[in-house]
Amino acid sequence: MLYSPLYQSIRVILFGALGLSSLAVNAALSDADTQTTAPTLIDSSTRYITKAAPNANSSINQNPDYNNIRYKNNNQATASQNNEYQQASTAAQPASEHTTLTNPVDNSNAVENSSLNKDLLDGNQSTPATPVNETSASETTSETNTIDMSDESIQDSLMRLAEFYELTPDTEVPIPSDIDDTKNVETNDSQLILTPTPRTIPKVGQNLQLLPHTVDSAQRCEGQWVYPKNNPNYQRAVRESGAANGLTNNQAPLFTESDYGYYDNADYAELSGNVIINQGTQHIEAEKISLDLKNSVAAAQGNVMFTDQATGQRKVGNTASNNPLNNTQANFGETVSQGGIIGIADSLNYNTETGQSTADNVAFASVDMQAHGYAKRLNRPNNSQYELDEVMFSTCPPMNRKWQFDAKSIDLDTETGRGKAYDTTFRVADVPVFYLPYFNFPIDSRRSSGFLVPSASFDSDSGLEVEVPYYLNLAPNYDATLNTHIYTDRNPMVSGEFRYLTENYGGGTINAAYLPNDNEYNDEDRSSLFYNHTWESKSIPRLSGDLEYNYVSDSDYLDDFDTFGLSDSTVNLPRSARLNYYNDYVTGELKVETFQTLDAFDSDGDELEDKDRPYSRLPQLLLNYRIPTNSNIEVTGISDSAYFKKSIDDGSETEKSGTRLYNKISATYPIEFSWGYIKPELSLQHLYTAYDEDSLEDNSLSAEDGSQSVFVPQASIDAGLTFYQAGSPFGAFDDTMGGYQLLSPRLKYTYAPYEDQNDIPNFNTSIASISYQQLFSDSWFLGHDRLQDLHAVTPGVNYRYIDATGVTRFDGSIAEQFYIDDGRVTLVDDEPIFTTSSSGMVWDASVQPYNNVWVDVNGALTNSYDLNFITTELRYQPTENSLFSAGFVKRQRDGNTNQQPLSAVTASAIFPINNKWRVLTQGQYDYRNSRMLDTLVGIDYEDCCFGFAVYGRRYYNDLDVTDEPTQAVMAEIRLSGLGSGNSSLTSLLSEKILGFDTVQSAWKN
Repeated sequence: MLYSPLYQSIRVILFGALGLSSLAVNAALSDADTQTTAPTLIDSSTRYITKAAPNANSSINQNPDYNNIRYKNNNQATASQNNEYQQASTAAQPASEHTTLTNPVDNSNAVENSSLNKDLLDGNQSTPATPVNETSASETTSETNTIDMSDESIQDSLMRLAEFYELTPDTEVPIPSDIDDTKNVETNDSQLILTPTPRTIPKVGQNLQLLPHTVDSAQRCEGQWVYPKNNPNYQRAVRESGAANGLTNNQAPLFTESDYGYYDNADYAELSGNVIINQGTQHIEAEKISLDLKNSVAAAQGNVMFTDQATGQRKVGNTASNNPLNNTQANFGETVSQGGIIGIADSLNYNTETGQSTADNVAFASVDMQAHGYAKRLNRPNNSQYELDEVMFSTCPPMNRKWQFDAKSIDLDTETGRGKAYDTTFRVADVPVFYLPYFNFPIDSRRSSGFLVPSASFDSDSGLEVEVPYYLNLAPNYDATLNTHIYTDRNPMVSGEFRYLTENYGGGTINAAYLPNDNEYNDEDRSSLFYNHTWESKSIPRLSGDLEYNYVSDSDYLDDFDTFGLSDSTVNLPRSARLNYYNDYVTGELKVETFQTLDAFDSDGDELEDKDRPYSRLPQLLLNYRIPTNSNIEVTGISDSAYFKKSIDDGSETEKSGTRLYNKISATYPIEFSWGYIKPELSLQHLYTAYDEDSLEDNSLSAEDGSQSVFVPQASIDAGLTFYQAGSPFGAFDDTMGGYQLLSPRLKYTYAPYEDQNDIPNFNTSIASISYQQLFSDSWFLGHDRLQDLHAVTPGVNYRYIDATGVTRFDGSIAEQFYIDDGRVTLVDDEPIFTTSSSGMVWDASVQPYNNVWVDVNGALTNSYDLNFITTELRYQPTENSLFSAGFVKRQRDGNTNQQPLSAVTASAIFPINNKWRVLTQGQYDYRNSRMLDTLVGIDYEDCCFGFAVYGRRYYNDLDVTDEPTQAVMAEIRLSGLGSGNSSLTSLLSEKILGFDTVQSAWKN
């Protein structure tokens, strides 16, 4: 009957108290209900009130009449047509429109409860509900924001709420399927508590098992909040009424149960004694619910309980970590607005005209957030304002609150989208840790200015660092963040970020920082500026552009102010502007690019000179295109035109700047079969270069001598076969893994004649690293400053074994390129390259013998079959949340590819100690120079209440490996359900440890 506005008022005020950023959504729902308050109440009382059912808790097996459950009818012309009331008696017939229920007849099925309702049954003893503005609500008397959790009324509310906290058993005890419910109630899907059902997956291969789950995140908590079970009487009645499935709560039938029902046929109605009201998944219980239309008041009194998710379900796993809250803090309100709230209150009063609501002694829990809280008094004076007194909130278990937020009062305003908290204290183990006398915060998605969460870190260069950011909401399309950095070993630094978005010209970000008189850097000023802008044309499809500018005051800046080495250290900071366009036939890029080159050292410890800096491109136009034809011939082309500039100020070499034009056109006629292919190709390449005036003068050349034009044709034939064989290798695993095998031999012949071009400057070309795929490319040069004279034959073969489940158990390739003629085109200082008889053998292999073991091996030999390089990695994942890996890298100097020597061992280990603790380590050791290049060790703690991690790292600056290593310690604390579960540190581990993301997800969930 009066369920809809009464429930909505409770729901809105509770969501307002807890949801913060979801208030606008809930207020909108409340507004819609308020506008139709009176008609809805009358419709509800006349259309939905049924014969009083017996106490659901004591007489659940009895069979009351449910024929009066009906759908809402919004098309009734007048309220008088709806005056079909019924007595709370199973024997009474439906009353006429004018029947007056002044002497209700006792329900024969509820006689045993009649003594409990004696006062209510003494005719005319029903008192109208007190108007909201006269309700004697509990006043806040405490002068501080400390909530006395030992208070009897608070404990009583929390104890009642704790009935919906399901303790986690030490072991899973299966429930036999033949055991019926103790009350022999009909079972349906919405009543069942949903738990994950283990599935048996067949083994894949002999002794192969899926990754075991050794850490149960659900065991991190004493229990979890669960939804109340739906009323079985309501479920049975809905089925018998033939209600359609999938109805929203507002469309679902409304059902009531009580020991006593009263209506004076005018303006007062009352249900009392074990009152239960259901509509869809919405559920409310109280000792008494009354409606006084004369005074515009609805009230629920005595052991009030309400929820919008009476489904009998519970969250599976660690809901504090796998819910969307941990993705972004902005989802806080969204999650709450979706429902899942359970509330307990002593009483609630609702003014049907003004929408004012007041609830006393309210304890609430969110199943989605796995959080709970308490408010001594909640008041909604109007549709947009909410007032809470003596508030407590925590995501910890109710019997073991390790942390909680306390506030003396909180005021929320959905019109402004702001909330105000007074006398707020963050407590850990009941010890005050942080206090704010006043805090203004957003409660919806509207941005607003204010302080953000501070952070702290420590490293060996700067000491302790504390960051205090402040956000500025300047306009809907631009904002800023100012950050104050306070160091123990340096002067303070000020940094800022400015973001903007325009309607037609794209958007961007500017980051800047300034530190005056750095006493750790010879009292020099330190500064930085980073700018990025992106744009997409609205008038020309597929046309876009971007800008990038980077500046730092010195070469040590990135290392000094990146506490944990989370950003990439680079010698050359790009500054560029680009336009990009593509369609079905052409892809183009117009680019202007320069660099800021920092002072750095090469691998031999020599300082970089001007000749080592990259060329600026002022500008460069790159086109890749294809020409449509009416035959099977494919015609493609490449055009790369640029002006390269690099000034030489230190005399390390003469300047060589100028223009380069490169063009290549190719015709291919592919012939393909199911068993193989043949792909002949003919190409013509042209290269033209010309020095600029500065370079001609510096090299004492004339314009004619300073330019050169070269044409080089090229021909190639690439052919391959594919052999298929069902079954496993040698039939060894046919009974276990099955699958099939593929053998793909390949042969490529390439010929390009020699043309003299060794005097052409090298603007941006290098030699590719040796690999299996590189042996089948048309050139070893990466760039267009050289046209290689390559005359070679490359045989190779690839073998793959794929099991019956589609897992590639083995993928191996081997090839070698044999040179028919020596290479005569050089790259630097006329040093000959590719003068040996072959490239040497190259191999690449990946093996997965078990579902949790991976082995990768790739390497190459020289033409004399000595070791060129080898890289190996072994990964072992015994459980889904642990990972061990070890790798080995050995590289010899290779004059052809400019490969530098390296000997290193890498290793990492991530493993849980128990359900709550784990260890993370990663390291790289250079045994050629006998030193650790990078070491990371951390411990991580996680439970359903909070988490923290402490990490230490010791690493060398990539710009100067001769310098002393940086040592840093970082700590982070996470409160479950609040903020993001990820951090910049997890991003670092994700980059350094292959497979970390999968392990991290398993640990969190």
